[in-house]
Amino acid sequence: LVILVGAMLVIRAANLAIESLQQQLSHRHSRSDLEWQRRASTLGGILTSSVTVSVWFVAGLMLLRELGLDVVPILTGAGIAGLAIGFGAQNLVRDVISGFFLILEDQVRIGDIARINNVSGVVEQINLRTIVLRDAEGAVQVFPNGTVTTLANLSKQFAYAVVEVRVLYSENLDRVFGTIREVGAS
Repeated sequence: LVILVGAMLVIRAANLAIESLQQQLSHRHSRSDLEWQRRASTLGGILTSSVTVSVWFVAGLMLLRELGLDVVPILTGAGIAGLAIGFGAQNLVRDVISGFFLILEDQVRIGDIARINNVSGVVEQINLRTIVLRDAEGAVQVFPNGTVTTLANLSKQFAYAVVEVRVLYSENLDRVFGTIREVGAS
């Protein structure tokens, strides 16, 4: 009971510390800096989930030890099984490593508009293994980080709107440009 309560307290304290760190850093940056808020939200979510998994893993081992089970053979077996699974899970390892560098290099954040492997949409989640994107039709697209071959962040700092206008060869270009300027001004 003490181990379970202690684990919950450690997780709660870590979550409060992460939130406090986010707030302190946001005071250093302007509150209107949407780029910083997106990055802080992304990193905060990943830190929170990492701390939660780590604390519950250690608490589980401590509980097993208190119940009289020797955890050394369990850890040794887990290490050997992990090695065997690791050979079979090369894609998983590739996804996690790619996700780590994707987050570290601040390539894309939650809330950004991005084009990943020629699919455009809003980034809803970034995990160490996957990126979740909602496209213009409302469909949720999930990309393993290791399969992301092209990534274009369409909302990082600024963006352009490209408008193609088809004009007949016989049209007066001065009149066409005047109409385009009027439409743009309105």
